[in-house]
Amino acid sequence: MSDMPGAIGGTDLFKVILDIDKNQYGIPKNLGSEINTEGMEMFPFISEDNTLYFSSNGRFGFGLLDIYKTGLNNKEENKVYNLGESINSNMDDFAFTLKDENSGYFSSNRTTGKGDDDVYSFGSTSPCLQSVVGVVTDSLSNSILPEATVKLIDASGKVLKEVLSDVGGNYTFAKVACDSEYTIIGSKLDYVSDQETVVTNSERGKVNQADLVLKALIVGNEIVINPIFFDFDKYIVRDDAEYELEKIVTVMNNHSDMIIKIESHTDSRGSKSYNRSLSDKRAKFTQYYLYTRGIAKARIESAIGYGEDQLLNNCDDANTNNCTEEEHQRNRRSKFIIVSGGTNVKAVDPSVAPLHKVDKKPGKN
Repeated sequence: MSDMPGAIGGTDLFKVILDIDKNQYGIPKNLGSEINTEGMEMFPFISEDNTLYFSSNGRFGFGLLDIYKTGLNNKEENKVYNLGESINSNMDDFAFTLKDENSGYFSSNRTTGKGDDDVYSFGSTSPCLQSVVGVVTDSLSNSILPEATVKLIDASGKVLKEVLSDVGGNYTFAKVACDSEYTIIGSKLDYVSDQETVVTNSERGKVNQADLVLKALIVGNEIVINPIFFDFDKYIVRDDAEYELEKIVTVMNNHSDMIIKIESHTDSRGSKSYNRSLSDKRAKFTQYYLYTRGIAKARIESAIGYGEDQLLNNCDDANTNNCTEEEHQRNRRSKFIIVSGGTNVKAVDPSVAPLHKVDKKPGKN
């Protein structure tokens, strides 16, 4: 820094070549108008990456002396950048130095100080981050599920990241923001997806556990869904039943060579002939619904209603009044049996859990 003759402004920044062998300095050379202004350039500091930091009052900035930086490696890097209002104030800011790559010191006479010129420190604040980890398992067998797709979704619905569970069924999202809400969704071919909500707090480095449990759609030789509900004495598919039937459509679209047959069953309440007729109508309307969803007729071998002919327990006409609603519930079911096809199907062993787990209470018949 000098105000020697030839300076552009009050004080300019110069460079000089040092001859190490002779231990002599060469002739000072002005850094030019790209750095120096008609004002004052002062307090130069050069970092290890050859970035020049200096103060100047000859540029439009935030205050009197502002701190700037510019690269010295080549002319393309000679553009001057103001360090911004996180460093500069509306007063004098100067004598900038770096302690390491992310922290350092500077001086300022800003009004919040304790004296005339005070020394301030700074450092880049790393963001508050946490992680989300979990294990993906099968709901029936409790076995781990590798190669399940797990998505990290923010509160706006944007998918931030997508990973596959490893051979141990584990997944990790290493960097998620604190004080945020995320949805974790796990999915896999021939499984019903599962999701968990994770709400992070302000604790740095916290590990959030979000295990995912996927329900297999193929168990043994059946496509297994929740019970299909019909209104009393009706056989038209209800809206909530359509949601379940879409799972059948998905599986059959996943396996284009798969052929199934449909069975519909009732409990023993009502006459046998009535139950058989009603269940047959329900089976055939279910078949029709699948046709409307693009499943070819040749891929559904049959659709038959058996009424109360194939009860799963002793809740027959003689014992109907002695059975609980849950026992009657078990007999009211639809079955989607895989007759052939389904290349590369990875079915769950039916011995690990009941095939027809009821998730909500159905109505009579």
